Amino acid sequence: MGKRYALDEPIAGKRIQPSGEEEEMSKAAVGIAVVALLLAAGAFTLTVLIWAMPSLIIDRYDLKHKGDANQGGSQGQGQTPGAVSTTPPQTQLTVKPTQGPEVIAEIQQKPQIYIFGYDGDWRPQQYVNAEGRLAGISIEVMTEVCRMKNKTCHHTLSHQPKEIWDTRAKNGQGIQNGWYHAGVGLFRTADRINVFKFLGEYLTPSMAFFYGMKNNATNVTNTTVPATTPGPPSSSSIIGFHELYYTDQSCLVRNGVTMARDIHRITNDFEELKDLLASGTIDYIFAPDNTFPAGGDIVKISPGYDCTLGNGGIMMRHDMNLQWVEEGMAELISSQKYRDICNSATVNHGAAATCLP
Repeated sequence: MGKRYALDEPIAGKRIQPSGEEEEMSKAAVGIAVVALLLAAGAFTLTVLIWAMPSLIIDRYDLKHKGDANQGGSQGQGQTPGAVSTTPPQTQLTVKPTQGPEVIAEIQQKPQIYIFGYDGDWRPQQYVNAEGRLAGISIEVMTEVCRMKNKTCHHTLSHQPKEIWDTRAKNGQGIQNGWYHAGVGLFRTADRINVFKFLGEYLTPSMAFFYGMKNNATNVTNTTVPATTPGPPSSSSIIGFHELYYTDQSCLVRNGVTMARDIHRITNDFEELKDLLASGTIDYIFAPDNTFPAGGDIVKISPGYDCTLGNGGIMMRHDMNLQWVEEGMAELISSQKYRDICNSATVNHGAAATCLP
């Protein structure tokens, strides 16, 4: 019989084969070692590159953070606390020469777009025509100024006049928050100059008057005035005002007119004020001279009141730089083009313009 071996006794001259589990563990160990070697080689290569060419990291970091700082500074400067500014940044992106001259030229040539806001209820200065488009001498004047100064401008109708000037809040949300670079066709008043600055004058102000219905004898205090003619308002009269206009309650207070301030009506257009007057909801409308044509049912009542502190032009935030408008307006006003725009207002826009003499 041959020799018998114990179960745990090695067989002389024979190689013991590892189990399947042991073989898999060996392969995994080799893989881990290879990955570690590759990572070490990559880290060494990156270290050498950073040491030899630090601009690969510094230039990109510097450019990004300088651009962020410039953009943040332009939006925050002069901004009213709590307001969210959407005004296009006035600073240009700082680009290092390593990005190439063609990139720098493209950025520098990109035009700045200027957005101007208008009310649409003031013919012939600015109004919505039969085609539903913004029209008037204000649009013609600003279009010409933008052309003369080689600027790209958008002329935008504000359906909410309080975006440009809110009579009650004594501010203009659209201008303050940067929705518009400026409002056009506005006059200096005591309330407005406390908030905004003005430049680019091209309109003269009209005196303000009370208007009433011919058959309104409710508030007649002078017995010598015929009953068909409206008398002057009393302290209890209900007055209608147009939002955005310089003919506001503050003007009457400055002129010594006593009235109950909490019972008046402020609307966005004169047609609504006319309806309120005809229905007896309000007693008078306070508006600029020649707002309503002579000879109609609505008549003007003397005396007139001076509500402005100067000529009309564009109104903007104090931190907004639109000096090119001032320069362009001065050039336009001294030209024949300005005279032509003003002289053709009656034919083109249905009423005479209040241009500078």
